[in-house]
Amino acid sequence: MSQDDSSYQIFNLATMSGVYPGSRTAVMQRIRLLPLSGKDRPAQWARLLWYNEPPACVLYLQSSATEQWETHPLLRLDNPLTGDFAQTFHDALAAAGWRAFTCGECAHWQPLTDGGAEYAVGPDALPLGRCGWGVVSSDSVEMPEALREQSVLALGCPAWTAVTTRQAPSPRVKDLKARPPKPSISLWQRIVIRLGIERPETPKPSWGERIVERSGVGAGTEPCFACQGRIANLGALIVATDEDDKRTFSVWRCRRCHTFYLNDWIDRWERLDSLETEETYYRLTPVEAVELLALFDNVIGGEHPAGRRDRTEQRRWLEKFIESRPRISHQIRQGR
Repeated sequence: MSQDDSSYQIFNLATMSGVYPGSRTAVMQRIRLLPLSGKDRPAQWARLLWYNEPPACVLYLQSSATEQWETHPLLRLDNPLTGDFAQTFHDALAAAGWRAFTCGECAHWQPLTDGGAEYAVGPDALPLGRCGWGVVSSDSVEMPEALREQSVLALGCPAWTAVTTRQAPSPRVKDLKARPPKPSISLWQRIVIRLGIERPETPKPSWGERIVERSGVGAGTEPCFACQGRIANLGALIVATDEDDKRTFSVWRCRRCHTFYLNDWIDRWERLDSLETEETYYRLTPVEAVELLALFDNVIGGEHPAGRRDRTEQRRWLEKFIESRPRISHQIRQGR
């Protein structure tokens, strides 16, 4: 068993569980903090605990030496959701000598309004913004604007750029449907369908609808690295390694903070007596996620391992994509 000391581990290899020592509130966020000064000071993980009575959020650093949470908080904000949370949190961290490596601290993130003067909020009740980084490289791929939404505390990505001037909020775009619409058919059509006489043509869902529809696959089983939400699988592609092991690349999105992830899973169970698997997570921008999903969508039967040996070209492209990309988490597990 192995793991990167610098990456965040949801699965605790010491206890073989997802439980780590220490207590926390029911709602929390995991945040990566960057020092404002001192080149030798490393980035550190922290967690933001939310309390109801009285309303407050408290930030605790994780010790880089022991990996345990500090007992004394770095900062405390009372009634944090009144007013501009992003600015208040930024100012409090700056006074303590830190900056959050989150979407709300990125120059590409623009806060949203929800049909009025009030800030739009996501399922986590935190301010919601739009990621303005990048455009899709192909004219044949549509970028649903609603997929650019990211929570103010979503994890930073490789495109992260420190904000210098806070942007004015812009209206929220709601252009996605939860599921493709079902065709409306008459009673007579239902009768002939039941008799097997004819079948109506089912309208093909749009690209944006297919992405959202896929979010139901595997949802609710994997925890988000940034918050208490669960990440949903949007699409996958299975390829073969040089040793003919199954290697699955998949795109995931948190249903609470909307953070996008790329999962790289290598299954060596069938070849090795140790029943070894290797799993790596990377952070994706919304544009990168959509481009990867388009790549997966163009491979017929891409989620079936039977054709994995014919996808060497796609595998090499994906390996190049992640070659120098920072990892959020990396773990190698052995069944025995």
